[in-house]
Order: sequence, then C-alpha cells, then structure tokens
Amino acid sequence: MDEKKPFDKKFNKKVPFEDFVHLIDENCEYKFSIVDDVVDDELLKIAAQHGIDLKGYKHVIETSGVRHSEKRHGIQSNDRLPLSIEDYLLIPYIIRNRDKVEISTTKTKRHNMEVLVYEKLIGMSYYYVEEIRTGKKSLAFHTLYKRET
Repeated sequence: MDEKKPFDKKFNKKVPFEDFVHLIDENCEYKFSIVDDVVDDELLKIAAQHGIDLKGYKHVIETSGVRHSEKRHGIQSNDRLPLSIEDYLLIPYIIRNRDKVEISTTKTKRHNMEVLVYEKLIGMSYYYVEEIRTGKKSLAFHTLYKRET
C-alpha cells in the first residue's frame, strides 16, 4: 500500500481554510482550500485597468504555494521573521482589510502569471502575493512574508 505523503498531488480534496492551515505541518492528503469566494470592487477595478476581468474569481490556497512559502519564509528557512501558523490564519484578514494592493510589475517566474501584492500593517508589514490564474478563474496563494516596519 502506498504511504500518503504531505500534500500528495494525487489527492485533490477541498477543505475549510482554517482546517487547511492547521494541516501545514501534518502529513495530510489535502490539496486546496477556498479562502474567500468574493473578489471585491477595488480588485475588480485594479485588474480591469490592466485588461483583466476578475468577475467570478475566488481566492484559493493550494499546497504547492504553502510548500513554496515554507521553504522561503517558514521555520526551516533563513528568513529573519519566519512564518507561523498564526501568520497563515491572517490571510483572509489581509485580503479583506489590506492597506494597499497592486498588480506587480513582475510576473511569477515559473508560470509567467500576473500577481497581486497585498500589504497590511499588523505590528509589522505583511505581504501576501496571489497569482492571477485566468484559466481556473482563481487568485491563488503564491507566497506570504513579513518584514519589520
């Protein structure tokens, strides 16, 4: 029998966001979660200025994004301010209560996709980055990191 590995791609199950985040350090079979199924008017306008229609899009988080973020900004990384579970739980708050959001001038390296960069000051500056996936109509978690202000 095959042993299940964390975030194994052959398993594709949607779970509630809070449950998903708490499984980050666990051996699990889950692949994605919908963080928020509403794209607000400000995001619609910003994207429209760049010729992108975000109607019907959802904010999602996938295990691949978490793995990327953990390697670069997690406890095992060399980041001066490593991410914790509590930081991941702030994602919906950052999306809805951001201080600033913009479409980056650079695209993702691997997929060459446009990205949204959210900034929120919560004791320190949090930066949440989402890929704009036009084929799947999703705004997908790319990375999260924090910096001292």
